[in-house]
Amino acid sequence: MDRRELLQVVAGGLVLTQVPVTFAQDDEEFNAVDIMFVRMMIPHHEGAIQMAELIPARTDREELLDIRMGIIEEQEAEIDLMCDLLDEAEVTGCDEVGGMLPHEMGGMMRGDGMGDGMHDDGMGDGMHPDEMEEMMPREHMMTHDDRRELRRAENEEFDCLFAEHMIRHHEGAVVMSEYVLDDGASERVADLAEGIIDAQQEELELMEEWQDDWDC
Repeated sequence: MDRRELLQVVAGGLVLTQVPVTFAQDDEEFNAVDIMFVRMMIPHHEGAIQMAELIPARTDREELLDIRMGIIEEQEAEIDLMCDLLDEAEVTGCDEVGGMLPHEMGGMMRGDGMGDGMHDDGMGDGMHPDEMEEMMPREHMMTHDDRRELRRAENEEFDCLFAEHMIRHHEGAVVMSEYVLDDGASERVADLAEGIIDAQQEELELMEEWQDDWDC
């Protein structure tokens, strides 16, 4: 896609090519799946930013230092885009979901003891908790324990943990994006989801190559 930063492996190094992130001008009405996708993807992206911000203090691995700003800038650009979408859809926006970990967002939406659920406030209207679980499976969520483990790791241990968690994180983004492509209504959200799939798939394949190279 031509609206995001793509990672290209050139001569053994990483080159980040920045392209503007924009929506198409024509759009259909958002349905409940579109809105839930955007709301869940915001904290999901923030999780990747938080992981990338750990890199300089935890490792000297050149590959991770090179990729760090690409991850942060790409995720921040898409968060801004998704916040604009929520404003356009006239639903509660980024202030309520920003800063949450994805598993906290999922727990609130499902009402599983982490909150009272978000089914009746316009955020999850029309989506059953099982559908929310299908959109964002728990196995792709990073927990507080995962984050604590990553923050405490250093050097080779950090490198391998980062790759492991980022692969799982990206797999979750692909699952979510495929779900909204099947059941969403908005062309703009579909464009966003397709771009996320392309970028996240490329990065997770790169992380898998690094795992092999680093004997993780």
